[in-house]
Amino acid sequence: MNPRELDSDVFTRDIDNPNGRAFREMLDTQNFVFAPGIYHALDARLAEMAGHDAVYMSGYSTVLGQFGFPDLEMVTMTEMVENAKRMVEATNLPVIADCDTGYGGIHNVRRAVREYEKVGVGAIHIEDQTSPKRCGHIAGKQIVSREEARSRFEAAVDAKQSEDTFIIARTDAYGSANGDWDEHLERGRIYADAGVDMVWPEMPDPSREDAINYAETIHETHPDLPLAFNYSSSFAWSQEEDPLTFEELGDLGYEYIFITLFGLHSGAHAAYEDFKTLAQEDERGQFDLEQRYLGHETESHHELSFVSRFQDIESQFDPEARRRMEQSAGFSEENDAPIQSQNDD
Repeated sequence: MNPRELDSDVFTRDIDNPNGRAFREMLDTQNFVFAPGIYHALDARLAEMAGHDAVYMSGYSTVLGQFGFPDLEMVTMTEMVENAKRMVEATNLPVIADCDTGYGGIHNVRRAVREYEKVGVGAIHIEDQTSPKRCGHIAGKQIVSREEARSRFEAAVDAKQSEDTFIIARTDAYGSANGDWDEHLERGRIYADAGVDMVWPEMPDPSREDAINYAETIHETHPDLPLAFNYSSSFAWSQEEDPLTFEELGDLGYEYIFITLFGLHSGAHAAYEDFKTLAQEDERGQFDLEQRYLGHETESHHELSFVSRFQDIESQFDPEARRRMEQSAGFSEENDAPIQSQNDD
């Protein structure tokens, strides 16, 4: 066949997206779905162990935690997808992932949607900033024209290869150099009409009034539109006189709530304090850490990494594997603890 005669449908494959379906089902049955922001696979597993509904691959967390960069679109689509893939493989929870601006023009947006789908991501969000974008709480933001933004989101919706893949449109109009509150609202309406599943209005501060005003106003024209809310790590919520609660946000229609850098802040704070103690007190720093993790759910790194499952697989295909495990010291599934070599007296 002449390549010019290929049907355009050759570029489309119907795929199953159980994580997208699970995310949708939770949204349909709960007042809100919460996902902590994380940046690596182990945090995804820990979030599942702790009882969360879903996990959010935060863009800022990924670029800072994996590369040490600020969130200025310095990481490529393939790098982001690879990180999302590792998270999906580490947990049974739906992964919602940052897709920045879609990483280019219409074709880039479409490819990005499909690459995230291929690795099993349940939902993605794309924003209306110019490229290179920046964190919504770093000065210098600009948004693209309404026409370009609408095209971006229409292309993302059209590119889906599973009806369950969930597309979130984020607008940074409020607080951008070329935006304002009215534009913030109108962008939400435009994106909803473009067919996205949810709108995320990024807020520049923890204002209770703004969150209420946005939800009530946009629901006058789009009463069934689900909203996302970034309970941002940029804000000191604990110091607010009357901080918003997750339940209140859910009642307002913010059905998906997340804290972008929760995992990174939690990990960085704990690691820094322990590193400092270790630097000042030598082995006492290790003793202090052991006193906190011995007997805790995270005590065994072997169990966190499912060593016993891999040992079972190895034994299934290698007849000598079980004998080697029995005759050497180390963690084994039989006793879930370090064992002594049978050669020892």
